[in-house]
Amino acid sequence: MSVSLKEDALVLVTEDDGGLPLGKPSPLGLYYHDTQFLSGYGLRVNGAKPLLLSANTEQNYVATFQLMHAAGAILGTARHTADTLSIRRTRYLADGLRERIGVQNTNPRPVKVRIELEFEASFQDMFAVRGYKGRNSVEATIERTSRGDALVFERLGRDGVRRTTEITMRPAPDAVHGNVLVMERELAPQGIITLELAILPCEDGAGVAPSPAGFDEALDALNARYRRFLRGCTLYATSSETLDDGLITRSALDLRALIEFADTGPFPTAGIPWYAVPFGRDGLICAYQTLGWNPDLALGTLRLLARHQGKKVDEFTEEEPGKIFHELRRGELARLAEIPHRPYYGSVDATPLFTLVFAEAVKWTGDRALWRELLPAAERALTWCDTYGDADHDGYVEYGHRPSDLVSQGWKDSANSLSDPDGTPSQLPAALVEVQAYVYGAKRGLADLYEIDGDTARAAKLRAEAAELRERFERDFWMDDEGCYAQALDGRKRQVKAVTSNAGHALWCGITARERAARVVHRLMAPDMYTGWGIRTLSSRYPTYNPMSYHNGSVWPHDNSLIAHGFARYGFREEATEIVSALMEAGRRFPNAQLPELFCGFSRDLRFSSRPADYLVSCIPQAWSAGMVFLCLRTILGLEPDLSRQRVVIEPALPPWLERVDVRDLRAYEARVSFRVRRTAKGVRVVGGRSRVARATVATRA
Repeated sequence: MSVSLKEDALVLVTEDDGGLPLGKPSPLGLYYHDTQFLSGYGLRVNGAKPLLLSANTEQNYVATFQLMHAAGAILGTARHTADTLSIRRTRYLADGLRERIGVQNTNPRPVKVRIELEFEASFQDMFAVRGYKGRNSVEATIERTSRGDALVFERLGRDGVRRTTEITMRPAPDAVHGNVLVMERELAPQGIITLELAILPCEDGAGVAPSPAGFDEALDALNARYRRFLRGCTLYATSSETLDDGLITRSALDLRALIEFADTGPFPTAGIPWYAVPFGRDGLICAYQTLGWNPDLALGTLRLLARHQGKKVDEFTEEEPGKIFHELRRGELARLAEIPHRPYYGSVDATPLFTLVFAEAVKWTGDRALWRELLPAAERALTWCDTYGDADHDGYVEYGHRPSDLVSQGWKDSANSLSDPDGTPSQLPAALVEVQAYVYGAKRGLADLYEIDGDTARAAKLRAEAAELRERFERDFWMDDEGCYAQALDGRKRQVKAVTSNAGHALWCGITARERAARVVHRLMAPDMYTGWGIRTLSSRYPTYNPMSYHNGSVWPHDNSLIAHGFARYGFREEATEIVSALMEAGRRFPNAQLPELFCGFSRDLRFSSRPADYLVSCIPQAWSAGMVFLCLRTILGLEPDLSRQRVVIEPALPPWLERVDVRDLRAYEARVSFRVRRTAKGVRVVGGRSRVARATVATRA
């Protein structure tokens, strides 16, 4: 079992007792910019590794480990020999890893204590550490020096960057033996010794912004940063204490932990531990989910992606003019162009999603400066959809026209997620159902904004293009025998006749014809798709179904939040609240109320009151799973922006188990709006809705 912490660009992944393996390669470590700045960290007390009693990692940036040392102790017995010592490790991430270690003598006589702290630093790129495509680690010449009371590891990378890990200890060690810091004391009965460590990673002398030097002062400053950020977010409080203290609070903390802060603004990284870097698709979906919680995430995400928008054709990175990247890495191998992630552009959906989320962000904020700033990038993204994205000019955005690092380039990016009934991978290039929906939503959203801005000609052209796409889409993707849309059109323009959750994204984006919406909703809620915990990624009747797979029958919370939002868009509020209720029920059954990236797609067993089954290598926390709860709250409240009248429209449909929702400081149109939703004997009522600034109000839709 591993323990993960994250703050800004720092990620720490350790063993369950807080240590790191010594003398052998391991993916565990302290990472900064995809580099393993600390690869080994051992704590020994009187020559032995302490025994773990408990660990508390409820916060994503701070952890506590309670350990013990007992000479000759045997696990599984209740008796220990003399010289029992209590050991407590508290740590957090700020400008690096800060740790306090306390050792207490719990014996009635004095005890000599020898504390040894051993460190190793490999400076290996994360892709090498994890064996990406069989890539071997490059042998590195690592210098180890002592500078006063500091132990310093250094390596000059092949990319010309000098990376250093500086380790300081207070009080200063009694001795330094190679890479081992030693302290010896004699403790009186109940006596305590405390030491503090600062482990700081740097590239060419620069790293994360420095925190106060003192351990407690730096932790106070970190806690204050969390409080300041969360005060800037909409506060949701409900009649369900389990929801408030569980999913809502947990998701807010998880999202804050996943954020990196750049000059473009805050943006959510994808997931801890291995994907705590910018991802185009993940960031955009999370940004959309959280517009009603903190629209700054959308603005920061859009600006970061626009900065790296494709400018040229590059076969290795799959960059093309106007394209939005899939994944950005900042380690040595990316800088040397030995991996394509500098950034890597191998996704088919991030580009239309960019324009879709841009339009929604402008509608939500009324930010004309953002409109002027990013409109050229949004238009370039649409141009990519109509040109490079549609290489065969059939009117659909496809992937697979050329060899790629990723075989599948939609959000279901595992190699077998698009298969024919016999399990054979479907022929490429493929036009995915949800990608066409994203293109439709992007063009309609941008057309709405052009209309408000007075450019009726451009608005009409985009609406005409969207209407043509919808007509083709309904003709080519609809499976009348299934009452649903096909997962994709394959390389021969044949339907991939799988019923998948992807079809729900067509409802989310509004491309579905009104007369077919009911059939799609009912098909996705059928027992082969709906588990009781959420909608499966793939029908249990399709031959490649596997509830324990990554994409062929599992349940993804973010996927379900978009589907529920789509249900509500077409007026199916009861079905939407059913999905929301299932997700909330699932969330409270996971440890710390943290919904993972995905879970297995087994049907809910009410007889034995089982909980969802874990998918063993799921990211926890993960950005679009944490964002799920805020989009679900928006869905049941029926919150939609009305830019033309500078107001937020509300049409609540509370699930039966929820009596009230209080919304405080909802950010829209440079204002903060607060209101209450109550279930009464006469129905659901909305109270309040006046903002501190007169520019924004809440309006109840009749």
